[in-house]
Amino acid sequence: MSDQHHNLPFLNKVVWITGASSGIGEALAYRLSQLGASLILSARNEDDLNQVNKQLPREPGSAKVLPLDLEDLQQLPDKTDLAWSCFNKIDCFISNAGLAVRDYALNTELRIDQKLMNINYFGPTVITKRLLPHFIEQGHGHIVVMSSLSGKYGVPRLAAYAASKHALHGFFESLRSETVDQGILITMIIPGMIKTAITAHAVTGTGSIVGRIDKTFETAYPVEKAAQKIISAILKEKEEAIVGGMEVITLWLNRISPWLLRRVIRNHPIKWMRQLKERFLFGKK
Repeated sequence: MSDQHHNLPFLNKVVWITGASSGIGEALAYRLSQLGASLILSARNEDDLNQVNKQLPREPGSAKVLPLDLEDLQQLPDKTDLAWSCFNKIDCFISNAGLAVRDYALNTELRIDQKLMNINYFGPTVITKRLLPHFIEQGHGHIVVMSSLSGKYGVPRLAAYAASKHALHGFFESLRSETVDQGILITMIIPGMIKTAITAHAVTGTGSIVGRIDKTFETAYPVEKAAQKIISAILKEKEEAIVGGMEVITLWLNRISPWLLRRVIRNHPIKWMRQLKERFLFGKK
């Protein structure tokens, strides 16, 4: 392996990132730029995407900016074709964009359930189905899907979000088994609590914006560190990678005692996770 390839493992690789205007997607864009990738950046807000593009560390302004709204399923095939035409190939598609909800299931209107399914599940599915023939024809393609701890188990006030993330696992794990002999790689990323504004951008059961960052996320796992771990998982071609802090032990607990985890999360799970982090990371009583 040449020194250049070792230092720039994404050189001559095209990576398309949705949700690239903030949070994990933005951090991935900066790190992938440093590693040599040619980028396609997508999100709803074009101004925010342009700002990220200007701040790319390796070649500022070199990315292709492609605004899109995952909720508008009808326009996604054409948007996917446009993304492909930017470089006449895509090597890696990072499905990162998503929307969270913070409300009880009983208080969540059906249109909000549908909104989250469109953005978090159907949108990535439409794009993937459009990309697959291209990936198969070129003989390779890597799909990276941003899930959540909520894709593994349910948490109070996250029913619609958890449902959409569970759906991602069902679809992409099935797809992996269908395309394993066609050069298609699928990596499921399971983030825990990452220091982003996802809770502020979340909606309530009636569709209003929550507008504030949950206290736990203010001291959560650093987003730059999360991006680095995600990229490491991509380079290692992992089928699944867990990224986060102490909260990821809930996955281990879910494996050994689902009964116990269910009882833990019924009693203020966010507060419990915050106390756990404080005790083990900061030595607080």
